[in-house]
Amino acid sequence: MVEHPAISNAALYLDGITVSFDGFRALNRLSLYLEPGELRAVIGPNGAGKSTMMDVITGKTRPDEGQVLLHGRHDLTRLDEAAIAGLGVGRKFQRPTVFEAHSVFENLELACRADRRARRTLFARLSGEQQARIEEVLDLIALRERAGDRAGLLSHGQKQWLEIGMLLAQDPSILLIDEPAAGMTDAETMRTARLLKRIAGGGRSVIVVEHDMEFVRALDCRVTALHEGAMLAEGTLDAVSANEAVIEVYLGR
Repeated sequence: MVEHPAISNAALYLDGITVSFDGFRALNRLSLYLEPGELRAVIGPNGAGKSTMMDVITGKTRPDEGQVLLHGRHDLTRLDEAAIAGLGVGRKFQRPTVFEAHSVFENLELACRADRRARRTLFARLSGEQQARIEEVLDLIALRERAGDRAGLLSHGQKQWLEIGMLLAQDPSILLIDEPAAGMTDAETMRTARLLKRIAGGGRSVIVVEHDMEFVRALDCRVTALHEGAMLAEGTLDAVSANEAVIEVYLGR
């Protein structure tokens, strides 16, 4: 691999990633890099390789070829899911999976602790650092007033924010977020865009996989379009949307 200054300083660098399933190439020598504190939107039609890309980054899927470098030091293709999570890579799936019988605060507390065994987690005393982190996250996700409420009482959008908060409570450097705007009201969608921009503005790198182009526009970030497991175009949303190849395969015009 030829070192490039932008790549060597990247928070995350995918280099020539190829993944095949029974002869179908889900990723085809995919390369991209994410800068520290960058917010990136990834778009593409179903089957473009978006989920497989995130599976590779988090260790769920091993690529046939290529490497994934975290902060230029760790090749994630050589590590398992637990080790990758321990290095600060967090992933949120499309459907929120919060503990609905527990309060908002307890959800964040459970996520915050290194020891996830429920008995010790629920009854051990929080450290001052953990308490401060939870308070900070509650403010960031705008759920401080709901901290004592059961998570099951939250709206769909608020559950999405809580799950993002649960990732933040683990203090990741990179967040992978899958279609956070799905099922949200227009107001919740715009609020989610502002939340993700604030997270990236705080120094964390964020990859958002999304189909909602209005939401992507609200993110106001660099956009990567995938098709058949490879990068089709990259740039601003306006530039990507005007790309003839993108228009043909993704926007359908």
